[in-house]
Amino acid sequence: MQKILAVFPLLLLSVYLNAQIPIDNVRLFSIVTTNDTIQFIRIDADTTKTKPTILFCQGSLPIPLIGKHKDGSSFIYATNNFDYKKISEKYNIIVISMPNTPVVADRKQLNHQYAYVPDTLKPYTVDRQYWKNNYLEKYVERDNRVLNFLRKQTWVDKNKIIIIGHSQGSHIALELAKQNQDIYALGYFGGNILGRYASIILQQRNAANSGKISQEEAQTNIDDKYSWWKTVCRDTTEFSIEKSDSKRAWKSFSQPDIELLTSIKTPLFIAYGTKDDGAQMGDVMPVFFELKGKTNYKMRPFVGCGHNFEEINPDGSSNWDKMHWKEAMNDFISWIENSKN
Repeated sequence: MQKILAVFPLLLLSVYLNAQIPIDNVRLFSIVTTNDTIQFIRIDADTTKTKPTILFCQGSLPIPLIGKHKDGSSFIYATNNFDYKKISEKYNIIVISMPNTPVVADRKQLNHQYAYVPDTLKPYTVDRQYWKNNYLEKYVERDNRVLNFLRKQTWVDKNKIIIIGHSQGSHIALELAKQNQDIYALGYFGGNILGRYASIILQQRNAANSGKISQEEAQTNIDDKYSWWKTVCRDTTEFSIEKSDSKRAWKSFSQPDIELLTSIKTPLFIAYGTKDDGAQMGDVMPVFFELKGKTNYKMRPFVGCGHNFEEINPDGSSNWDKMHWKEAMNDFISWIENSKN
């Protein structure tokens, strides 16, 4: 195990979510290893209280933890959708920076998806080192180092370490719970239970079934995707970049989660939007849970909502003014506090 070489407080940044929810209790920690620097923030800098701790595993893309905007405001992007000021009154909230991604960046350094781009003239070209480190096993390795650090802190209730993951982060959170049987509860939010690539295949068939494309066009697209997938699985050059990611990433995040979800002993909360193509297996998971005799789970479907719990308009577009992220998080917290599991 590598020694923790440095822990740095974030002193010079006054962070605000908006005028109503100031964020001024943030600390930045760095765990320095031989070949990596793992940076993470803790929301709520009060180290005098021992509290349950939430590790939030964010989704994909090299999005900085904190973005600075022209008007002087700053946002913690990963938790921007929760009422994290309220949650942090009772819980420490930990968020780990993405690999090879700055913790803090100006908005002008980010593309329209808020991903950090080294060259703003190439808004879809991110740091190649990020792509190289963007795969499941690397995230699990980094997050395990943070979990080991947290267990040693007096401000962490070792018996109540909670992990939540959204989208890509749901796969990371699930694997962490598998490897750390002391995890108190697991939140699996917006996860593609069949794996990333299977979800992409299903999107084509869904598009045909909804009339957006013909069945013949969908089949042609699916056959093309099958052909590409065979090359990915048979190619040993794992770090070559194709279709906006490395082959290693495609393989690692395309492993199905059904078996692990049904066998894991950790109390499990699954939240998903019923109009999220990537999470459509959520509806049938209770069938598998009951077959396996699993009872310590809670399903939370958000009817008519998409990947980020946003309501979907009749034309299929996302209504970003009607999001239910706060509700998803609050329901999870309520379940943790009221469940007898």
